[in-house]
Amino acid sequence: MSAMTEQPVIPSEGGEAAGADGSSACASAHDVVYAERLEGGIEVVYLNQPRKKNALSGEMMSKLDGLLRAADVDDGVRVVVLRGAGTDFSSGGDLDQGPALEPGPEGARKTLRRYLAVIRTIRTMAKPVIAMVDGYAVGGAFALVCASDLVCASERAQFVPAFCQIGIVPEMGMMKLLPDLVGPQRAKELLFFGGKIPALQLYDWGVVNRLFPAETLEADTLWFARQLAGMPDASIQLTKNIMNGLADGNLEACLEAESTASPFCTTTKAYAATMEKFAR
Repeated sequence: MSAMTEQPVIPSEGGEAAGADGSSACASAHDVVYAERLEGGIEVVYLNQPRKKNALSGEMMSKLDGLLRAADVDDGVRVVVLRGAGTDFSSGGDLDQGPALEPGPEGARKTLRRYLAVIRTIRTMAKPVIAMVDGYAVGGAFALVCASDLVCASERAQFVPAFCQIGIVPEMGMMKLLPDLVGPQRAKELLFFGGKIPALQLYDWGVVNRLFPAETLEADTLWFARQLAGMPDASIQLTKNIMNGLADGNLEACLEAESTASPFCTTTKAYAATMEKFAR
């Protein structure tokens, strides 16, 4: 896939990334995706591959989808906070997640559909999802942010739409979600050229709801989540579902088209040339 062939652009700092409390030991003791229940009905879901800066694998996406679905039917959950373990939200597709489910475009399509399922779940589940973003959100990770209902980011956060630059089409609904958020012309420029987009810029464009200092991001985001959790749940959930239903009329068509277009792109000469450059 593509989501598994995105090239992370995050510079390596060596060693294992620290957890939210500055320790990597806590994160490494958990599964690649795990959830923690906090008081007030807050479910915090962690992308947890800090050694890979939380690169997204097919396994992670399946487990994330399962945790989100479980949270949605759990009466004890009122708000979901999606975050990365350590200092980055996610470096995008995992380049080293092992062989595809089967060789060729067919296998890439099957793997990609595991990623697309998460976008469907975030957009259709009743419980609101807040993305908490520190460090980098690359490629498919940026798509997870765009699919979320609300976004809290640190002032140092960077968002990277890394798709076209490596020879694949934007995935995980980005060709629908990003234009809806920033407008079609701006979205085309961002998707065509890529590059790092500072959190402040996305805040000015209305993609990021709250911008916090990195050192207080976790505390401030949880405060924001508690305010939302304290609202009447039925009205919040119905408002989300109605608004997303109105906005996402063509999202399913977009996801289905991606599931064929992106695997096709991996068979092109341009994609092969790009991968050869990265391998050097």
